[in-house]
Amino acid sequence: MPNFPSTTIRRLSPATPLAAASVRTLLLAVLLPAVASAADPEEIGNQVAGRLFTSLMTTLQEKIASVGPEAAIAYCRLEALPLTAQVGQEFPQVKSVHRTALRVRNPNNQPDATDRSVLEAWLATWNPAEPPKLVIKELTTDHGTKAIRYYRPVPVMATCLVCHGSGNEIAPNVRAAIARDYPQDQAVDFQEGDLRGAIVVTFDAE
Repeated sequence: MPNFPSTTIRRLSPATPLAAASVRTLLLAVLLPAVASAADPEEIGNQVAGRLFTSLMTTLQEKIASVGPEAAIAYCRLEALPLTAQVGQEFPQVKSVHRTALRVRNPNNQPDATDRSVLEAWLATWNPAEPPKLVIKELTTDHGTKAIRYYRPVPVMATCLVCHGSGNEIAPNVRAAIARDYPQDQAVDFQEGDLRGAIVVTFDAE
């Protein structure tokens, strides 16, 4: 495993360019996994992020299509966090996986100081018409050990607006479900192409 200096942040652009109006192209560039041939944080992180995103979005879209968007709220509350942990367990090189954002719905996804610094740096220059950049960063954990974190930005898709949009994009019954399950929700009033958050994959650095 490479030992990155603690002050190093590597920013890497996906090979696929982004069309200005194509959030789908953006998501393909950001989240589709590469084939990992070694225990490299970038390659393994790409696989984990792609696997997690595909699993979450596939199930969400099925729930919305079959029983409506209100069911997606219940799914996220009960199953999204366990699924995130399960995907991490499929990769022996990975210490943990989590999702986070500056404006969270589930308080369990609150960013720590390192997460926040990465998210704020992305937001300061975020432009959906440009390819997103991943970040790989070494840090010292609260327990004094070294870790490497892989960060992938997650943009807002049109499907996300059913539960994360503004105005009449969110139906009254969905708003009621959000208020019931997430009384401190901050994750609304997004537009397609906005920065939604990040998938974070943590590796031991030692």
